Amino acid sequence: MQFRLLLVASLLTACASVQAQNPNTLSIGVASRVVTPFLDQPMAGYYYPRAADGVHDDLMAKALVLGNGQDRVVLVAIDAVEVPADIVQPARERIQKKLGIPADHIMISATHSHTGSQFTPLYKDLLIHWIEDTVVLAVNRSAPAHLSVAYDQEPTLQRNRRYLMKDGTVQTNPGFLNPNVVRPVGPVDPTVGVLYAEGACGAPIMTWVNYGLHLDTVGGTLISADFAAPLAKFLGRVKTPEMLTIFTIGPAGDINHWDVSKPGPQRGFDVAERIGNVLGASVVRAYTHMEPVAPAKISAISEALELPAATVTEQEVEDARKIDAKPPEQGVDFTIERVKAERDIRVYERHGKPYLAEIQVFAVGQVAFVAIPGELFNELGSRIRKESPFAYTFLVTLANDDIGYIPIRAGFAQGGYEPSSSGLQPGAGEAIADKAIELLKRISAQ
Repeated sequence: MQFRLLLVASLLTACASVQAQNPNTLSIGVASRVVTPFLDQPMAGYYYPRAADGVHDDLMAKALVLGNGQDRVVLVAIDAVEVPADIVQPARERIQKKLGIPADHIMISATHSHTGSQFTPLYKDLLIHWIEDTVVLAVNRSAPAHLSVAYDQEPTLQRNRRYLMKDGTVQTNPGFLNPNVVRPVGPVDPTVGVLYAEGACGAPIMTWVNYGLHLDTVGGTLISADFAAPLAKFLGRVKTPEMLTIFTIGPAGDINHWDVSKPGPQRGFDVAERIGNVLGASVVRAYTHMEPVAPAKISAISEALELPAATVTEQEVEDARKIDAKPPEQGVDFTIERVKAERDIRVYERHGKPYLAEIQVFAVGQVAFVAIPGELFNELGSRIRKESPFAYTFLVTLANDDIGYIPIRAGFAQGGYEPSSSGLQPGAGEAIADKAIELLKRISAQ
């Protein structure tokens, strides 16, 4: 027995030595921790109040640290509907103070699960500490490892949820089997981005999955990470349960899973499991044609873009307050009237202050990560990926803040839920895409 233990130890040492000598190896660290709230915290995600009455699966904070001996970048994904700036900034400051990693080298995103907690002062404070803890653990666990990358395509899960109706209007989620639906007004982007990390002797460490699909497949009053949880279990069965699966949501501002040509309700944990398994199968396909990431350089860049807020009149605000004063109907997710009322009040209270959108780009070899602080329409994301100089570009939305929906310019004229909710002026989405492409080209040229 002693001989066998010595043999295993020597083999592991040899594996680590070979990897350390390989110029194409990165230092990779991963960690996760539970961030499930107390049940007395109100739930987030809908326009009516919900209180959690149980936990179906835990919410997680997951961290990936990539380094090459000179530079490090940190990517964090949290099972939450959003991560506002007043969580991101303190967490970055704590990480920078403790680990010396610059704030603009830290990306913190939300998966956009609609079955998590609202950000009460208590939960905010806890989450800031939990994010710091997770990153510290990931840094402490960093070791030489191989990183590989691939794209796959999964078009069967997505629907553009904005539909042209027979009366010429555009409606979001117009209802199942609605005879007045003509067609979707926009496309989908079925790109699945996959990063895969292996450690000593090929032991699986991490799979990162980036895909544009709303995490609102469950509903109800049980805490859940939505389809990100069954996705992780599926890939754990394929590789090993010890492997960390990290999901980040791509451009999905106008994308969900509802097929309105079929009966509803198309929501529940069975739906989440099906989506997690189908998406997992796409990742498994990607495993078969991956290419190594050559980390010649790791770099980061970040710029804040000022976006003018929408304008509202005094009369619109007065009308909005009357609507908002009425209690929302329990179980009704939203009405356009209430959505617009809340938007008008929110914009009015800014007193003309523009939105600050931090656009952040990481480059690791031929892979780029682009952080967008809101719910980007998929056409804008497709354009960024198409014009990126990098072979692989991962669009991580709801990252570093949440400025709300970011429609295409034409979407504002069309109407529907997303533009009615957005506090931005038409053209903001195109400005964000322009800035992201500019930063990608700039960081590529360095």
